[in-house]
Amino acid sequence: MSYLHESIKFNRGLPVNIFTFKSDNPKRIIPKHWHMSSELIYCLSGSLVIWIESKQYVMHVGDVLIINPNEIHSSQSPEQNHVLVIQFPLEFLQRETDGKFLTEFEFNLNTINNQKRVASTSHILNEIVNYMKQVTFVEKLELISKIYALLGEICACHTKKVRVGFEKSKEDLVLLGNIVGYIQRHYKESITLPEIAQHFGYSTSYFSRLFSKRMNITYTRYLKQTRLNKVPELLVNSKKTLLDIAMDTGFSNYRNFYNAFMSNYQMSPKQYRSYYQDDKNLHAYDK
Repeated sequence: MSYLHESIKFNRGLPVNIFTFKSDNPKRIIPKHWHMSSELIYCLSGSLVIWIESKQYVMHVGDVLIINPNEIHSSQSPEQNHVLVIQFPLEFLQRETDGKFLTEFEFNLNTINNQKRVASTSHILNEIVNYMKQVTFVEKLELISKIYALLGEICACHTKKVRVGFEKSKEDLVLLGNIVGYIQRHYKESITLPEIAQHFGYSTSYFSRLFSKRMNITYTRYLKQTRLNKVPELLVNSKKTLLDIAMDTGFSNYRNFYNAFMSNYQMSPKQYRSYYQDDKNLHAYDK
């Protein structure tokens, strides 16, 4: 069974998934992942660092970018921020564009690249933010109308011809999706490089090259980052001991856990828990 790293659940009654998030932690990294939806990101306050494939972009207030399906990406919040995310399911986009999305064109919207704001798009996005807390069916209908207005604006003004070789890259991503899915399910276990290579039927050296080339990160570093990404929620929202958290997130011993955490967050797990324990909404999504 193929596995895509991020499985997206869509807002009930809406054709897309919409949420905002706020982050107070400049060291928390969302590991590299992808999905079969187009993801629009709009920076409402603060800043956000985005990596798409091997390129890095720093978003500031008013910046908008769209990540196309199957593009590997990750993010980090270098400061307190407020970010709007709209995820358009692939089926929705293909249906509403008469099958032309990803067969003839893909999205091309990144205000960081062209150094100019897109006033009409930003206006629609601000209206969407205002309608996100919709209560009545009328407000819900207004929100849906804004979603379609946004899609029309993007299709009219922010597209480019589809990438050559998309189908081949899609096949590669299905394989990587299976690999990353396996890591997500088994990160608490040992899963050394030779073990995971053998599981997928490759030699250790070939698997290492394949993973590093496509993900732009070594397998060992990705596994460590995946484990570290599970730690903050346990530190903040559970009463587990630090040793238990280390074991629960796949670290072989407390020293390895402590050193990895210090290197990534520049504070000890104990200091992190003390600093953030009163903020139960840390990295929470306002869905």
